[in-house]
This record gives sequence, C-alpha cells and structure tokens, in this order.
Amino acid sequence: MGLVRVALALAVLLGHLPLVEFKFMNAALAVQSFFIVSGFYMGLVLEGKYKDARLFYSNRLLRLAPTYFTMCALYAIALFALNASATSDTGVFANAFHNPVTALIMALENIAILGQELLFWFTIDGHGALVFNGAGALPDAHISVAWQALLVPQSWSLSIELIFYALAPLLARLSWRWLVAIAAASIALRLAGHALPVSYGLWQGRFFPTELFLFIFGMLGQRLSPLAAKLPKATGWIVNLALLAMIVALPLLKLHGEPVGFAIYGLIALAIPFVFNAFKDFTLDRWIGDLSYPLYLTHLLVIGLVLTFMPNAPYAAAVAIGGSLLLSVVVLVVAEHPIDRWRQARAQKGVEREIVVALKPA
Repeated sequence: MGLVRVALALAVLLGHLPLVEFKFMNAALAVQSFFIVSGFYMGLVLEGKYKDARLFYSNRLLRLAPTYFTMCALYAIALFALNASATSDTGVFANAFHNPVTALIMALENIAILGQELLFWFTIDGHGALVFNGAGALPDAHISVAWQALLVPQSWSLSIELIFYALAPLLARLSWRWLVAIAAASIALRLAGHALPVSYGLWQGRFFPTELFLFIFGMLGQRLSPLAAKLPKATGWIVNLALLAMIVALPLLKLHGEPVGFAIYGLIALAIPFVFNAFKDFTLDRWIGDLSYPLYLTHLLVIGLVLTFMPNAPYAAAVAIGGSLLLSVVVLVVAEHPIDRWRQARAQKGVEREIVVALKPA
C-alpha cells in the first residue's frame, strides 16, 4: 500500500500547488480516499494486535501527535518569522486572536485538533468574531475563513480521523450487515445535503457523519482479506498498478460528478485488501507508505516558502515537490520512526499480556 498512499499524498500536494498545470486525482477525492485506507488499517489492527481499546487510543494519538506538533512549530516559524504561508498571513492571526472568544477557540483548535473541520463553516469578521457561513465562503482580500487561523490548515482531516478512532473499536465488533446499514445511513445523510440551504461541498466534505461511510468502506474491504490471501500475490501487483494509474491519470479521463466519486470509493475499498496482501511483507513499501503522513502535513509549509521567496523561478514547482519530499523524509526519520518503535513495543506488550491472561486457569 506504500506507493498508493504516497500517490494520494502527492495528489493533495499537486492540488494545492498553483505552479503546476498537471494534477493527479482531485485533492478532495484523494483525502476522502485516505479515509478508506484508514478504515482498512483500523479494521486490521483491531482484529489483530489491539484488543485493548485504551492501548489502541493511546497509540493512535502517539501516531498523529508528534508529527503534528512538530509541523505546528515549523509552520509558526515560517509564518511569524518569515511571513511565508500558502494559506494565511499574520494579519489573519492578529485579527482572530484580538477577540478573546475567538482566541480561546483557535488556541484550543490548534492544540486539540478536534473540531477543526467545523472552522470551514465560519468566517472571521473585522472585529475578530466568528460568523457562521454555511455558503462555503472562500478566503480573499476581504474575507477570512476561520480555518486560516490554523497553523496547519490541512490538519482538519486529522479531526475527522480522531472521531473515527473513537468509534473504531465499536464498529470493528459489528457484523458486516450493521456496517452496511450505517454506511447506507451516512450516504443518505450526505445526499440529503443537496436539499439543504448550505454549501454541499462543506456538507459532504467537512462534516463527520457524511464521511463515516468512507471509513466503513475500508473496514468492509478489510473483511475481504481472507479472500485476497487465497489469490496469487500477482493479483495484488496488478491491482496496485491499476490503482496508481487511476490516481495519476484520472484527470485525463475528464470524468466528473458525484456518481464517479462513489464508484472510485467502491473500487478503492475493493482493491485495498488485494494490494495489502501482495505488499504487506515488503519493508521498503511500508517505509514509502510511512512518508504519506508527513508529506501530507509538510507540503503547504514548503509551498508557502516557495510562493514567498521564488514564485517566478522556472524550477519553483520542482523545489516545492522535492522540498516537500525531502522534509517528509527528515520528519519521518527524526520525529516519527523513534516514537513508532516505542508504539510497536507497547502494542506487542499488550498482545503478550493478553496471551498470559488467556492462558491463566479459571
């Protein structure tokens, strides 16, 4: 799954990079595809090494938090020391933190992450107050949207992830029939947004209940793993190439509309178990896949620096892409891997403890 995960992260990067004309899969579609991948992996680990929900919760926080706070520090340095940002400026932060209520909310959101997706539903007026705007306002010279006062604005998706993590141990215990029913309810709620007087983009993209089905698609896909394991691993290689081709070449097909998105979600959910089965024992593939999270969090920082200091350079796009990849490698090696080894050790101890308890005589 490593190449697929990095390809999805690159799709988000290219979608946010105005210096290139060629794009991969739409960035929003790529983020929602990540939710499917997340559902698959959470179903997998909850079936295996995480029988203890408390260990699962703490290890998921350890997975997300160190890189997130590392990037918060780097984004703050870029913004306040270099006035370099792809999404905001110091004036937005000064206005937001001038208002005591907004300042408290934004401080909590930058630290706690939970609820960041809801900031897309609010603008910030001239007095720093949050104003509900369900029309999906886009920032410009006259309008600031509340998410612009986030140090790492793309981390709104981490909030969606954290809500799913809270529910994942419960969902993993449900039968496939219940999972299908919950996914159907989530899809129905999502489609109901067409009849509501709010931006459908916000409704379907910045509201957890309408995105829950994506995680469930991944969990349902994980339950196809026994079938995937019976097939030759060459099947997974072929499916992997097809997925990569779809991510890279989808814009060339000029397919649009919501049914296309649902078809892609279904295809990804069906494909993942076969790809995972083929590549699960490849250390290099896992290492490449691990780059996807830091790449997702670092790319707007590098893009902001490039747009500030070399916007017209002929090699600016290459610097933005290469710089994002390079910084991701540094973050992965320095910040993520040491903590990940500790996480894995904690998980292994949890498994061993459960085995000892199970072997004890009644």
